[in-house]
Amino acid sequence: MHRKTYNVKATWDNDAQVWVAESDDIPGLITEAETQTKLENKLRVMVPELLLENGIIDDVKQPEIPIKIHEERDVFVYAPCLT
Repeated sequence: MHRKTYNVKATWDNDAQVWVAESDDIPGLITEAETQTKLENKLRVMVPELLLENGIIDDVKQPEIPIKIHEERDVFVYAPCLT
């Protein structure tokens, strides 16, 4: 049985110091958390609830829901001072 993988984009908000997650595949998904682990824990609860509420899945037919988290974070590196 082929299962759809739902994509979630997690972006680091440097100003708020949180990961912000949203998804085009999962209507209504927007959440934030201070760490990646906390974000994953929130998604474990929210994703199935939102998919069920939106009639995208039937909990009897799909007990496991694969998600792929695409993380995005800006990192600044500095060139060495060349004198």
